[in-house]
Amino acid sequence: MPGPSTPDEDGEDASPAETAKPLSKKKRILRALGIGAVAVVAVGGLLIKLAQKNHASKDIATDQWPDARLPTPAELEFAAIVRAAAENVAKNVSVSTSGFNVEAKIRSNSGTGTWTAHFEFDEETGHCRCSHPYRGATAPLFFTEEVQRRLEAAA
Repeated sequence: MPGPSTPDEDGEDASPAETAKPLSKKKRILRALGIGAVAVVAVGGLLIKLAQKNHASKDIATDQWPDARLPTPAELEFAAIVRAAAENVAKNVSVSTSGFNVEAKIRSNSGTGTWTAHFEFDEETGHCRCSHPYRGATAPLFFTEEVQRRLEAAA
C-alpha cells in the first residue's frame, strides 16, 4: 500500500517512493558523455546532409581523373605513330603517351626484367629528349629514330 502523499508545488500529490535518489558522480559524467555523443552524432549528420545539399554531384567515369582533358587530334595521331614504332623495336615491352611525352618499358638484355625510358618529343620539330638509366642502351635510340622517321613520313 502506498504511503501518505503530500502535495508538491504544483498542487499534485508526490509520494515519497517517487522521489529520485541523487546520481553518483560517475553516473552523472557517463550521462553527460552520452548526451554529448548523441548531440555530436546529430550535428554531424546535419552537417553531412547540408554538405550533400550544397555540393552539386557530377558523374565521373572511373577511368578518368576529374580534371582530365581530351587529347587533341595531333596527340592522337602521335600516339598511333608511337605504338606503330614500338612494334618495330624488338626490346619494347609497352609504351604509354601523355601529350607528346612517351614512357617506354624496355626489356633488359638478360630478358628477365624491364626498365623505363622517358621521351619528350617537340610537337613542331619532332626533336626528342630522352632519359633512361643505361648510357650505352641502343633500344631508346632505335625507338627515337623510328618515331622521328614516322613523324616525317606523316608530315
